Amino acid sequence: MFVFYHGLSIVDSMKWTYFIRQKLKVAFLLFCIMACSVLIRVLEDKNVKSISNALLSMYDDRLVPASDIFYMTEHLYAKKFLMLQFLNDTTPSAVSIEQLAGRMKYHNQFIDSLLNKYEKTYLVDKEKMYLEGFKKQLAHYMSLENHLLGVSEIGLQQRVTKYREGGEDALDRTIAGLSALERLQTQVGRELMADAQFVISGTRFFSTLQIILSIVIGIMVVVLVLASKSVIKKKQPFNLN
Repeated sequence: MFVFYHGLSIVDSMKWTYFIRQKLKVAFLLFCIMACSVLIRVLEDKNVKSISNALLSMYDDRLVPASDIFYMTEHLYAKKFLMLQFLNDTTPSAVSIEQLAGRMKYHNQFIDSLLNKYEKTYLVDKEKMYLEGFKKQLAHYMSLENHLLGVSEIGLQQRVTKYREGGEDALDRTIAGLSALERLQTQVGRELMADAQFVISGTRFFSTLQIILSIVIGIMVVVLVLASKSVIKKKQPFNLN
């Protein structure tokens, strides 16, 4: 009888040892899954921060500078219109030159202010190259304009003739350079949007993976509970009667 009970005890002990080992394996696996969930959460927070930074950059370094370029273009076209009015005057005088200089100064101040503001934004290497080209074109045109707008009436007709020879084309090239910079900025903005979309897709992937891990954890918990009940039912006390 003792041998029989002893045999049952050994069998039960082996069952419980096996069950405990299985529980440890499941617990370790659950720990790994939970660690993965925490890691996914950290990566999600990082992606959200990246998306936030991308949106802020899109506003500060794309939308606002785009409006600055638009206003600079408006001022350049206004200068072109004023210059055409002056050049079409058959009898230019020192008074008309002085009036034109005052109006040009108004537009130049706005252009300088907007340009300084634009330079402080984030620019990729190609944008910096285009910007430097535009600044050189603008400086070249301004030298021609300043030469024309001299306060002296002496040599006025010669200055007008010299401006006609190169000033109008220089202004058109300056406007074209600014338009090229605007197109490039739009292209870079699209690339930034593509990067943001990639980050968003990564966030969606992490969210889906987290849901899958949650389902796996739930299934493993259910399996563990059912296995525990099965072992308890099998371990019934032996009745001599």
